[in-house]
Amino acid sequence: MKNVDKAKLFESSTIKTDFGILTTLVADTGISAKESISFANKSLLANYVYNKNETYNLVYTIIDNDGKEESFVEDSGILPTLFFSSDNKAYVSIIPPYTNKELEISIPIFNRENIDVPKGDKPFTGSFIGSTEKHSVFYNVDIWSDTKPDQLLAIEFKNGMIKKKYNLKVSLPRNNKVFISNHEIHLLAKDGNAWLHRQIDEKGNEIRHRKINNRQKFYRQILSLSFEKDSYLLTQEKGVIIIEKIDINGKCEKIKLIDIKDPFFNTWQPVKLADDTYITRFNGEFGNGWFTTKKDTLLEIFFSKGVKGYKNLLTNEILEMEDDKLVISGINKTTENAYAIVFYPMADRGIKNNKLIVLNREIK
Repeated sequence: MKNVDKAKLFESSTIKTDFGILTTLVADTGISAKESISFANKSLLANYVYNKNETYNLVYTIIDNDGKEESFVEDSGILPTLFFSSDNKAYVSIIPPYTNKELEISIPIFNRENIDVPKGDKPFTGSFIGSTEKHSVFYNVDIWSDTKPDQLLAIEFKNGMIKKKYNLKVSLPRNNKVFISNHEIHLLAKDGNAWLHRQIDEKGNEIRHRKINNRQKFYRQILSLSFEKDSYLLTQEKGVIIIEKIDINGKCEKIKLIDIKDPFFNTWQPVKLADDTYITRFNGEFGNGWFTTKKDTLLEIFFSKGVKGYKNLLTNEILEMEDDKLVISGINKTTENAYAIVFYPMADRGIKNNKLIVLNREIK
């Protein structure tokens, strides 16, 4: 396959702040933010960059921890899903254009010269969760059904190349939260009046399970889940952010972190920054933000409510931003205890946004 071509598509500027390094990328016509992942201790972004004739290119942009950027144009497909291989190489699943059937191919983002265009598969609608020893794992819950089993896609690698894809249905109960750590796949779902914690392999076979008996009806996210040590689950009661700590015997303890006064609308899969340290993004009626936890301790929380930018609710410091009404499109780890957040301004209807903002920050 042909390698991606390097291109100069943005005007880039960088400033240092007390909160980290802010990089602003401005395109000539427009930009539509898609995803970002960690790549070689840097950030790898996938975006559509628009041309004056209303066409667009899928563009990968690497931003290092000093805010320097370089971009590459993809000409083999659109609708990107970024993921890691089992040996932490950057891959993408895309839909090739100009084909009779809408089929998805999964290919490395860089260094493609020694591979042929792979056979396409039916697109998988789920999210990338993480990697095990030999597989990249994706998971999907059908939110429009109360009965359909969850689906798991495992992409097997051998000698640095994709060997096979396994698309399977996960045994009930459905509507699982998924967590991968130390090459183990853990599931958590409501099962009657209890919670069922399962470990499965990449083929969906159960390895072990336990029942957790408590009165909790819903968990927002899994921060960590284990049979051998304490687990930490994220929930919220009204505006209070809570971590529920569950020991290896199933004993549960609720730890209140902070009352932000507003309920979450959405939370996203937490991103691991270091051992027991995770960053979680959220939005609500009055803004969006993110917070970082280590086990059951809140290290920082930034919220856009009431400020032009983001306020750290623990210190009252404000990260001032030039644009109002920012959307967070992605968060990824860079180095140990450091991360990048990608923002874009919310544009008025009929007007294309042409700006991305990336904050590189380290937790001290």
